[in-house]
Amino acid sequence: MKKERLYLSMIPESLVASMLSPKEFGRYLAVGSHKRSSSPAMYFEVDPNFSNDFFNMEIVKKRCVAHADGSPKHSLYLGIYRVLEHIPLEALGKLYLTTRDGQVLALEQGELPAEQPAKHYLYDEICPIHPLIASKLDPEAFTKFVTNPGSPLCVPKICFADLDPAALIGTDRTAESVTAIHNLPERIKESFLELDAVDKSTKTVDRIRPLVFRWNHIKNGYFIGDGNKLLHYPFPDQATLDRDHHQWWRSASL
Repeated sequence: MKKERLYLSMIPESLVASMLSPKEFGRYLAVGSHKRSSSPAMYFEVDPNFSNDFFNMEIVKKRCVAHADGSPKHSLYLGIYRVLEHIPLEALGKLYLTTRDGQVLALEQGELPAEQPAKHYLYDEICPIHPLIASKLDPEAFTKFVTNPGSPLCVPKICFADLDPAALIGTDRTAESVTAIHNLPERIKESFLELDAVDKSTKTVDRIRPLVFRWNHIKNGYFIGDGNKLLHYPFPDQATLDRDHHQWWRSASL
């Protein structure tokens, strides 16, 4: 008999109970049960023993049950607002990335990237806010900056991707140069140059952009954290994607 599972969806932010396995859940989110919809998805597996009074967890046992015909319950939404801040980082398992046609890639938690200071960083904030940010701060320092309760612009937790500016212009992942900066899209270039000119650690590149998945532009992977702890989900390099995840990568690149 299938058991109840918990998933933390990033887009849209929600806590969902389901009887589906992680890959089945991803395919369900992407294409639906009748294949009438099509959209990518990003979600974390949550410890099934997780509980918090902010959510009505009592309904999971009562309503996340198989249908009369024996088919599993696909989704039971437990929260759609302020969800991320009420789930401890310790409760998060693998991160799953699902393409528009339902191909699923699982990312394991890994060590934080070895310190390789860069002049500029480009962060794709995903949840609970989603602007595109240029910064001088490395991922750990950026997380502390964004979650600092002393700032009027803080959030309790943040999930974001570290993007590779070089990938935006189709160059190799090498150290940034002035030439590379000037080849970047105009708004990103202006933001980096402004960071160089003033004593400022971050600059909003785009505050109202639509939510998109930039899998071709990922550098070090995904991060989720607060002021005390930061989790890293490394993204496979090109060779690994081609060798071990060819079908997912082909779908993600379309």
